[in-house]
Amino acid sequence: MSGSYRFGVFRPDDLLVLEFEFHNVDVADDGRAVVPRLDTGGAFAVVRFPPQAIAEEVWDGPVARPPIRTALSGPTRLVFRLPATGTPVPLTVEGLLDWTTWEPALSAAALPRGTAPEEASPELSPPDDLETAIEFPHRLLLSPDALGRWRTLRGTIEVGDTHQLWSAVLHTVDNDGDISQGADVRALADRTGPTPFNSSLTDNERHQIVQLSSNFRIALPPDARYTPVPIKANKLELTALGANADLESEWDFPLLPPEELQGSGIEPLGLRQYQHVAALGRDHVVRTVRLGFLCGTGHRAVLVKTVERLPDGIEVVGQAPGGGALFSSRGYLLRKFEVVVQEPVINYGPLAKAYAYEGREFPLNSIRLTTTSAGIDPPPEDYGPFWLLDPERNLLHFNATGTDLTGNALDFTLPLMFVPYDRIDRHRTIAAVFHNQDPSIVATIGFSGRPLAVAPPGDRPGSTVLKVDTVRYDIEQPPHTADPAPAFPMNAAGAPRSYIPRFLPRIASIAASIPAVDDLLGTGTVSELVPDTDYLKQGFDKAGNPAQTFVRMRDELPIALPSQRGGGLASPAQNAQALSRTLGPVSSPEQLQQGKLDLSAFKDTKFLGTIRLLDLLPADLPFDASAAVAAAPPSQADLDNPRFKVNPPRLTSRRLPATAGAAPAVESRFIWKPTLLPEYDFGFLKIGMQQADLLLDATTRLTQEGEGGAVVIGRLRNIELIFAEALSAVFGTLSFRAEAGRKMEVGAKDVKIAFAGPLEFVNALQSILPSDGFDDPPFLTVDSQGVVAGYTLGVPSIGVGIFSIQNIALTAALSIPFTDRPAGVRFAVCERHKPFLLTVSLFGGGGFFAAGVSANGLEQVEASLEFGGNISLNLGVASGGVSVMAGIYFGLTGTSVTLTGYLRCGGYLDVLGLISISLEFYLAFTFRKKDPGSEVWGQASLTVSVKIAFISKSITLSVERRFAGSGGDPTFAQSVRPSDWVAYLQAFA
Repeated sequence: MSGSYRFGVFRPDDLLVLEFEFHNVDVADDGRAVVPRLDTGGAFAVVRFPPQAIAEEVWDGPVARPPIRTALSGPTRLVFRLPATGTPVPLTVEGLLDWTTWEPALSAAALPRGTAPEEASPELSPPDDLETAIEFPHRLLLSPDALGRWRTLRGTIEVGDTHQLWSAVLHTVDNDGDISQGADVRALADRTGPTPFNSSLTDNERHQIVQLSSNFRIALPPDARYTPVPIKANKLELTALGANADLESEWDFPLLPPEELQGSGIEPLGLRQYQHVAALGRDHVVRTVRLGFLCGTGHRAVLVKTVERLPDGIEVVGQAPGGGALFSSRGYLLRKFEVVVQEPVINYGPLAKAYAYEGREFPLNSIRLTTTSAGIDPPPEDYGPFWLLDPERNLLHFNATGTDLTGNALDFTLPLMFVPYDRIDRHRTIAAVFHNQDPSIVATIGFSGRPLAVAPPGDRPGSTVLKVDTVRYDIEQPPHTADPAPAFPMNAAGAPRSYIPRFLPRIASIAASIPAVDDLLGTGTVSELVPDTDYLKQGFDKAGNPAQTFVRMRDELPIALPSQRGGGLASPAQNAQALSRTLGPVSSPEQLQQGKLDLSAFKDTKFLGTIRLLDLLPADLPFDASAAVAAAPPSQADLDNPRFKVNPPRLTSRRLPATAGAAPAVESRFIWKPTLLPEYDFGFLKIGMQQADLLLDATTRLTQEGEGGAVVIGRLRNIELIFAEALSAVFGTLSFRAEAGRKMEVGAKDVKIAFAGPLEFVNALQSILPSDGFDDPPFLTVDSQGVVAGYTLGVPSIGVGIFSIQNIALTAALSIPFTDRPAGVRFAVCERHKPFLLTVSLFGGGGFFAAGVSANGLEQVEASLEFGGNISLNLGVASGGVSVMAGIYFGLTGTSVTLTGYLRCGGYLDVLGLISISLEFYLAFTFRKKDPGSEVWGQASLTVSVKIAFISKSITLSVERRFAGSGGDPTFAQSVRPSDWVAYLQAFA
């Protein structure tokens, strides 16, 4: 007999189950052995084992009740080349299990560890029928190298009433014949196909294990080198019930940029570690480590998958033969994922040339991730790019520390994507996942209000710092790699070769408040900002970005300086559209870039309470942005110079270094010294500004400990206000100074008042009005409504025409409101409650006069005068007297006019104290005019009293009349009857 022979060997005691197949042998004449043929080709023995692995369903969370889905692996075969000496192989169990002289028949790719590709580069292909192929784990074909040998039990080993399970154990025999535990194996092939459940390894992981351990023909650039590294089998034992295995390996495949991978057809391999522990074919621990990068920061990280069998309770399943209960335990494969950061720090300085705009898109010089590992929700089964979620499926936020463009360190949190290295060239997929439509996933960096320099400050420390709440970030990618094309194309050629990812972080928008505005106004308004296009393209180049803007407001930011901060002289209000490094918040940045100053944004700015400051400014004012940018902060001498102007207003911040006795601080300053028109006519009010000079200067200074203060200065010089051609007020200086912890200083110097027209008679009082009466005044009232400063001066008797006036109290007060009321001046000669005394010949009386004017015009005029006489006569037996008193009051408040006059006459007669008669007559008329009508109201009364001895009687007769004047135009309801209106509506129905 000759040829190939196949038969099985079974030994129930120790579960020996093998199938032997011999090729190119002859059977001995007695049938007790096979004899290898000595012709070319050699003789082979193929030993087939039952399946060595069971693929079992793995679980990411709670497991289902049994049965659990499983899949059995294919058969395993060990192939040996029989000795060429022709030594017979006994057909006995002991003879068939003696493999010590048999040489393993292996695939050409099953080379020993350390074999370089240039020494041998066999083609990677599945083992043929006469080559060893061990399917373990499920769908992965392994082969030991030439140094691997198998140790088997030829007999049985009894332990009491039981037998030890038969097995074949892999070990190593080196060229010197030394034996060591374990051996190297290579994965030669993998089988693919649909699997109805998740198992310990994916098709992609098995494929990468094959390539990394056995492919000697991977084409790499000349400067890149890779030698396949076999899997270390610390234990590999084949049994009839499945393999007992402890496998592990690490690989270091070269990291190449995506364009090099695509250009040469190289497949990126990101699997870095593999560990597999199994007992009797069932997995106990399976661990894989895949290399990737965190998107969008670019940090290198690994995705660790651990599948582990964990017990799930013990239950009684029957009665043991010797008595007692028989227990059974269940165990399930649970899968967990973890991301581990391998490169905690990324420095973006060397990557500036890789950005579309040289790194101006991202204001951090470096990012250090302090969260270096975290458990995550399972990724997609294809291991494509995905957002990292925590086990509760919430967006995972990494803790990080970054340094901004000034070297300032700040902590923040941010979510990140994971992009496996073997998917690093899938630019469109990366972009699609990053810009997903899931509203719960937002690429937001949380800064929690920390200060961040979003642009280089130059020689103005702190001028580009924002108090950032959050930053919405995006990524830059190479051009033509996404659909639609990326708005910010990454310059991949500018990236160092060591930087593998082809994505970079950039700012999409910033939710932040502006420190200078916060400090000045005491607010913390958060606005949405976006990078300024001119800054991105040109930086702070004087020609390309003369206004030095670096961010734009998504929506205009209203900045209204309260009157308290403007000294009551003006309350600047503008709608800021951009931030400038030198000018602070600015409006109409496009106009500034073109050298034009657009002040229309200040249309709501008020001057002296209610006057639109825009009406006092030139309509067309040239602006030299370069000169303004180059100019140093104005000195006090500059501010005192009437010709020095600051257009537009500047609101800036800067950092002040520590000095002797002073801690480092941040200074925010608002300065505006606008150019004013020579004059302006509002009709009722005329303003002369030929030499006028307006200054608003507010400065706040805060240390890191929150200590500091504010100084606010308002000053208006050389202005004339003319009200209704009746009153002229010239102010040499109106000043306001408020400093934390000190008394507020309000004053006016060189004030000159002149009256004309109906008030010209008041000029006689001008000689006793001190020109500095409003400077450091005797009384000062400051509250939330404003400041009132002035004086009350008692003067001696004076003569005016035929009048003699006594007990005069002269009052002058300057009102600077903090609200929308206009600033004003009030002059009074005495008051209603304390009139002066007036005598004319034998008659006497009193009165008062007051006038109030404001920036809106004449506010109020009041005047009252009363006089009378009293004559009495006593003849002894009879006495009597007569008195007469008359008065007039005039009041003008806005459009309301009140005019009142009265006459009071009285007399009495007394005879011997027994009979007395008294008589009093009172007559009063009041004219009131108030829109939309007017009226006259009058009252008269006569009172007669008679007393005789102890009897007295009094009678009063009175009468009152009202006379309506013009009621103004009739209303619509008064002009149109309801029936006419209904007919009108129906005509158009």
